[in-house]
Amino acid sequence: MDKSNLVEIRKVIRKNDPPIDWIYSFYVTPDNELAWESFRKFLSFDEDESFRFKDILKKSLSGTQGKELFSVPLDSQAEKLFSLRTLDEADDEILQEFAGHVIASYTHTDPYLAVCARITYDVPGMAADRRKLEDGEVVFQSILFAICPAKLSSPALGFDDTEGVSELTRRWTIGAPVEGFLYPSFNDRIGDLSEVLYRSKKEISSELFAEFFHADLPVTAKMQKEAFNTLMDSLNVSVESAAVLQEDLAHLDAEDISVLEKNDVKKLAERCGIETENFDESFDDIIGTVPLEIAAIRENTIVVATDSATIKVPAEKSRFIKTRLIDGVSYILIPVDGAVLVNGIPAIPEELMRTFHSESSSEITEAVEPEPADAAVIADSETAVFDKSDAAVFDEDFPEDF
Repeated sequence: MDKSNLVEIRKVIRKNDPPIDWIYSFYVTPDNELAWESFRKFLSFDEDESFRFKDILKKSLSGTQGKELFSVPLDSQAEKLFSLRTLDEADDEILQEFAGHVIASYTHTDPYLAVCARITYDVPGMAADRRKLEDGEVVFQSILFAICPAKLSSPALGFDDTEGVSELTRRWTIGAPVEGFLYPSFNDRIGDLSEVLYRSKKEISSELFAEFFHADLPVTAKMQKEAFNTLMDSLNVSVESAAVLQEDLAHLDAEDISVLEKNDVKKLAERCGIETENFDESFDDIIGTVPLEIAAIRENTIVVATDSATIKVPAEKSRFIKTRLIDGVSYILIPVDGAVLVNGIPAIPEELMRTFHSESSSEITEAVEPEPADAAVIADSETAVFDKSDAAVFDEDFPEDF
């Protein structure tokens, strides 16, 4: 599922009147028991309820592809979702079967709310100039599912007319979705039963994924990042090269390049001045067939950390990071650009401070020229008479008529 298709579905969900047929939601306790469930047509929700559930569904499609969102090709179609996808009215058997699959496979310690919605989107036609037309022949029908963990509200005091100030009752509050999927996915502006768009904010629940989909588990951004860092470590990367690496990744991302193959990574390393003599062997051993999404390995900020200090530099200024050996000690240097704050205190680098004082002294000297140092010594001596023999201390000749 590419960016354009994802953007289109996001826009559909964000409409004031999104094409949502119904929402099936259920609440699961910490003991993994079904405590509450509801099946309602979306049009039956009042304004506040509609806003809350639509917000959950919008967030269930948020994130970056390759980082939180994964387009996963399936070995076979997700048959366990077929009956749910074609459901028009509440059917206890079908709904409880679906809830049973989720409860049995999702591991958790806190309670959670599961939200399942069916989307029926009449896909408008597209003209040759990419303008959307009103009429289209494709209907995209999909299940959008999200799991939202719940947490106890913070302790707090409250006030009412009868009890005055007292401790408020703590309640379970529903958070943002952390895992879910869109099935089938939306490819080439039609439904694709051979692919699922899976979303995970942190770690993917392998059991939940396997419960509905027959495919290899997606490689998370964290796994890709760790593998990439291990590869770079095996190549002995300098500080300067590691910094420039992120700038080059940003350029590739701007060119709409999303996945790096083996040769792409090798060229990237060479451009950044990294030796690639043992690259092929290291790549095969460490990366293998794991896809490397630029979104997973790219950072907006360069963080240079040592045992005693941490420096953060925007990725677009990574080329200014340098290292120097001064008096046998290694230093990491960054240029002073704009204001300098130390714990919020405006400060001036020491070298600039010295320059400032030097320039100030020169200005004073030019404004009021003092007597030569040696002349001052003579004036302060016990001999108050200044004669011709004392002129030797001056560079210029002493007047003959003195």
